[in-house]
Amino acid sequence: MPNIQHELNEKIHAIIINPYLRWDNFCANCDLIKKYNIKNISTSLNYLADLKNCLNNYSGNINALISYPLADLPVSFIEELICFAKDKGANGIEYIPNFINLSKRNLETFAAEIEQVKLSGLPVTIIINKSKLDKETLYTAIEISQELGIKNFQFGDGFSPHITSNDVAEILKILGDQNQIKIVGGLKKLAQIIDLFDAGINCVGTSDFCEVFQEVKYF
Repeated sequence: MPNIQHELNEKIHAIIINPYLRWDNFCANCDLIKKYNIKNISTSLNYLADLKNCLNNYSGNINALISYPLADLPVSFIEELICFAKDKGANGIEYIPNFINLSKRNLETFAAEIEQVKLSGLPVTIIINKSKLDKETLYTAIEISQELGIKNFQFGDGFSPHITSNDVAEILKILGDQNQIKIVGGLKKLAQIIDLFDAGINCVGTSDFCEVFQEVKYF
């Protein structure tokens, strides 16, 4: 379990992707990131420039979500979008690959897609919704990703029930302890997050980071 006062600002990642945010709410979120000294932010391509400008010279890692949430990005566009993300200040890429290639047994196509993302030279996180995949597909996706040198994995995408400690045990069994495991989805309470850290994961992502950090001062 991390030290509440000195580590949660690195282990709790702020997510800003809501396309319906008002500008004043967007700016308020940026102010909260600075207030709580949050060191990792995930955002959409459209928000990258505004986020960078609002945070000004703030020291934090900004990860760009690509092909999220539907894995509907044709591979031919990957290079262009990653270049856009880098130009707008992204420090990392969070990516959902096209899992249907695995069920079609197009393993080389699946691998080539991830390799294309890795060519960015930025740290890459592969996003997996465990509840949407059968065990064989899940294991194959992780195995191929690891063979390609992927070390960062996110489980959950906000479109399924939140990950439980039992899920974490299975994930750790598959991945081992040499990878960075991030959990996303339905995390609104500090107690939920502490339980996940106690189960062995490395970090979480939530759009409700303000509510969570307000709880921290009472912990």
